[in-house]
Amino acid sequence: MSSSGGGANTLGKYRLIAELGHGGMAEVFLAVVRGPAGFNKLVVIKQIRPQLAEDPEFLGMFLDEARLAARLSHPNVVQTNEVGQEGERYFISMEYLEGQPLNRIIHRMQKTGGLPLAMNLKILSDVLAGLQHAHELTDYDGTALGVVHRDVTPHNVFVTYEGQVKVVDFGIAKAMNSSSETRTGVLKGKVAYMAPEQARGERVDRRADLFSVGVMMWEAATGRRLWKGVPDITILQRLLSGEIPTPRSIKDDVPEKLQELILKSLSHQRDDRYATAADMQAAIDNYLEDTKERVTVRDIGKHITASFEADRAKIKGIIDEQLRAKPAAESMVLPVIDPHTNSGGGSRVSQSDSGSGSGSGTGKIEVVGAGATSYTGPSALFTSSATAPVGENRSRRGLFAAALLAGAVLAVGYWQATKSPPTPAATGTGTSPTDKGAVTAATTTTPAPAATEVEISIVVNPSEARIYLDDKPLAGNPFKGKLTKDGGQHQLRVEAAGYTTRSDVLTLERDRSVDVVLVRDPNADRPKHPATVPVAPPPPDDSMSRPGVKKQRPLDPSNPYKQ
Repeated sequence: MSSSGGGANTLGKYRLIAELGHGGMAEVFLAVVRGPAGFNKLVVIKQIRPQLAEDPEFLGMFLDEARLAARLSHPNVVQTNEVGQEGERYFISMEYLEGQPLNRIIHRMQKTGGLPLAMNLKILSDVLAGLQHAHELTDYDGTALGVVHRDVTPHNVFVTYEGQVKVVDFGIAKAMNSSSETRTGVLKGKVAYMAPEQARGERVDRRADLFSVGVMMWEAATGRRLWKGVPDITILQRLLSGEIPTPRSIKDDVPEKLQELILKSLSHQRDDRYATAADMQAAIDNYLEDTKERVTVRDIGKHITASFEADRAKIKGIIDEQLRAKPAAESMVLPVIDPHTNSGGGSRVSQSDSGSGSGSGTGKIEVVGAGATSYTGPSALFTSSATAPVGENRSRRGLFAAALLAGAVLAVGYWQATKSPPTPAATGTGTSPTDKGAVTAATTTTPAPAATEVEISIVVNPSEARIYLDDKPLAGNPFKGKLTKDGGQHQLRVEAAGYTTRSDVLTLERDRSVDVVLVRDPNADRPKHPATVPVAPPPPDDSMSRPGVKKQRPLDPSNPYKQ
């Protein structure tokens, strides 16, 4: 952390006591606020990385998120306490929560028969209540802000041990009055829960969030992931064509009425979905009432607590130890509440059930919110996977690091973690016996030379597409080859007859794979207008030259009435 604006482990009135996670744009910490008479309050601090705070564009994104988060106030949305600045450090203070993200709850309970359907639907009903509040948010003059979350997934739904449901991470949410604009054709969000119009890179409205909840309902009803094992590129193709299997085609005992509710939520055309989150919530509540399955908040809390007792005790022990300890040196490395070891009961916190990367369906194509970043793909339907050190993979999987500190841990797909520090050269000592004793000799291992090339793989659909890098054609489609690792930004362009050309920036800094789906040009199939046949000019009027016809004097342009 930067030391500007105070010590590295202090931020104004907050003392940072543990690290919860970090991404390419922001860092997330557990902090304590101390007051008189032994008053202690735990909060979660999300701080933009100091080096990015100097960039007006990134800082604008972070402040957009902060302004929006500060306006949200609902029992089913994580609460923002403060948006602050300490020197050159900008941060958001959020409520501290004890509980688990929904994706981890589902994964853990698969070992004991799964999360009960009625309980899962009740959680989604509360999610819709939180989304309705965000969607209906207005400015101070009553003008609708048009907020859309755009990343509603089980990773961004947090359930406390008391059974309260919170929607978290409005990092890539968009309001109409945001200072930062989304580029046309840029895809944001997790592919596996994305609406078709979002996959096309179009401007989205609240019904895109309802589609995402519909995917979660599909998974609750069938007990499996909708796109499990399907590569992101294939998911995009199926979303664009509307190829979504019905729940009963996967599990034939799904009630017909529930299937109808789900399919309405997953309609390819947004006008065929529920108009509002409140309408969809009412449909779920009515279904639960018809089935006579009453689920309370207390029921949810007891069920989850029973499955995570060991996890809860372990995290509580770390926090208690930190609170009892005296403030250490400001440069002290903070403990990380992110258990990577698996202790029988499955205490490992992972970003997704099937991991991150191609085929998981959970990767974010682009995240512009300040919560965290992933690789920014070269165009609207570009997906990418990059080779990263083991330390980076752990950071990506450990997004909801403490699990029970959900308000702080803002979910993302691919975490762009800080690179691990280089391993120093190994130094050894050897002794050579002599008559006068031992002589110590130091040996140094020469580090391996840094790589000078990166391996780039590009696959484009359709196969006849041509690939250009800096306006020079690359050989073949797919293309796979080694390019000079210069760390610079290069212009990548993909084009094919009858399709919309895609272009953006590709940075040659590490090995990566890029998948491209070109969208058909809507004007390509239109009949072309027939060529215009030149019409010969009419013959000159020679009537005045015929005998017996009085020749008229041409008009004087300066005086048309003069004869």
